[in-house]
Amino acid sequence: MRTFELPSDPAFWQDPAPFFQDALASGGGLFTSASGLAVLGYDALFELGRDPRLDGHPFPEGDFGPDKADIHALLRWGLFALTGPQHRALRQAVIGGLSTRRVEALRATLRLQARELHGAMLEQARPDLIASFVAPLAARAFCALTGIDPDHAGAIAAAIAEIGGQLSFAPAPERLPAANQAAWGLLELMHTLEADGSSALITDIAARLPPASRASAAELVAAFALDAVETTTSGVFCVLDCLIRQPQLHRELAEGRYTLAAAVQEAFRLTSPTILTARMTAGEIPWRGETIPTGTTLVMWWPSANLDGRAFARPAAFEPVRPARRHLAFGIGGHGCLGRQLASLLAEEAARVLLLNGGPRPVRTGETRFLPRFSRLSESAPIRFD
Repeated sequence: MRTFELPSDPAFWQDPAPFFQDALASGGGLFTSASGLAVLGYDALFELGRDPRLDGHPFPEGDFGPDKADIHALLRWGLFALTGPQHRALRQAVIGGLSTRRVEALRATLRLQARELHGAMLEQARPDLIASFVAPLAARAFCALTGIDPDHAGAIAAAIAEIGGQLSFAPAPERLPAANQAAWGLLELMHTLEADGSSALITDIAARLPPASRASAAELVAAFALDAVETTTSGVFCVLDCLIRQPQLHRELAEGRYTLAAAVQEAFRLTSPTILTARMTAGEIPWRGETIPTGTTLVMWWPSANLDGRAFARPAAFEPVRPARRHLAFGIGGHGCLGRQLASLLAEEAARVLLLNGGPRPVRTGETRFLPRFSRLSESAPIRFD
C-alpha cells in the first residue's frame, strides 16, 4: 500500500495542494501512515466518510495527560471523539438544539455585528481581517447562539486562542497554564448558564438528552466552543480571503450569474479550511478488495477531495457555477460538522457587509502565513481599503 504522512515541509501549511497531487494522480484511496491509514481523494473520502462503521476517534488513553487536565475537561464530550450509541444519542440532542430555525434567527443580529466591526475597521490605521473582524465576529456569534452577553466575546475569543494554541502541531509549553485556566473558565461559564437557565440553547439540549446521560448540556456546549469560535474563524477568514481576491465578484453577483451563497460555498471548497480529522473503525470495513481492521485510525484529508480534478473540473479555479456536487469542506457522514449552517451564514453575512456595501473595497496586503493547526488560520491578515 502506498504511504502518505503529514508533510514535514513548512510549505505544506501555506499551500497543501501540491502535497496531494502525487496521491491524487495515483487515483487516491487508502495510504499507510504512522498513525494508521490516510484517506485521500473525493471518492474514498465520500464513501468511507459515510460508512457508519467509521466512528469517532476517542481521546488517547490517559486523556491528554495531567498537564492538560482542564483542557481535557472542556473537550471530553466533543462529538468528534465519541463513539457508538452514546455518540448518536448526544449528537441528536445537539442537533435538536442547533436547529435550522435557531441558527437562521441569528442572521439579522450577526449582520448588525458585522456592520459594527466593519465600521470600526474603517477607522483603524492598520486593520487586520482576522483580529479586527473575523475573530471577534465568530466570538459574538457564539455568544448570540448560547445567550452570553456579547461584552464577553473578547474574553471568549482570547480564551479559545489560548486553548487552540496548545492543540496545534507546534504548541508553546510556556502558555499551557494560561490555556488550562482558560478552559476551566469556559466550562464554569457553561455550567453557570445551565444552572441559572439563561441559555435557551443549553436548556433545549438538556431537554433532549437521553435519561441518565453522563454528559450535561453545559459540557456538550463547552466541548464545541473551540469549533464554534476558532474553527469558524478559520473558515470565515478563508472564505473572505478568497472572495476579496475575486475582482469580478461584485459584477457577476449584480448580473445574477450566481448567488452569494454559491460564491461562499465555492470559496469553502477551494480553501478547505479544515485540513484533516481523524476517525476510527468500529468494525471491519471491506473496501475495494482490502479489509480495514477494527480499531484502525483513519486520517481524513478533506482538502484532497475538494481539489480532486476527477470530482471538480479545474479544481484550482474559483467557479461558483459548477454542476451540483457536494464539497467536503465540512466533512461528511455521522461525524460531519454540525456547525455547517452557522459557519455558512456567518460567512455570507460577513461577505455581504465587507464586500457588497458599496463603500471602499478591502484589499489584502502583506503575506498570509498559516499556523500549523488542523484548521487553516493565518497568524495575521492585514488589509487596506481602496
